Amino acid sequence: MSVLPGCIHVHRKAPVSPPEVAEHIKFPEWGKDAVTVSGPQLKALQIAMDDFRPAGTGPSKNTDEWARCLQRLENYDAWIKRGEGATFIHFTPKEDERCGLAPSPVDVGASYAISDEGVILKRE
Repeated sequence: MSVLPGCIHVHRKAPVSPPEVAEHIKFPEWGKDAVTVSGPQLKALQIAMDDFRPAGTGPSKNTDEWARCLQRLENYDAWIKRGEGATFIHFTPKEDERCGLAPSPVDVGASYAISDEGVILKRE
């Protein structure tokens, strides 16, 4: 039996702050000003994120500043829109705002259509 490297899903847990940091954190009141992401949208967002930036993808060794910028998920915004039986997600790069680089007319991000069953219906 052989194992293909692309078939292994690596999940990295986020670091957790020590109790002395956590004790100073106060949660806000949850109200109408909070953004709500429905269950199907949340599932679709996770699927799109895993496809767009697969888990286990480490920091780039590329010396090109623009390439390094776009390899970091935090340098994107995500637009989410609910459709009938599907969720549409678009990742928009923010290399100008977050990396101080001139935006590239070539990279317009990535769009996904994800079914409520968790199938990627289309990506571009």
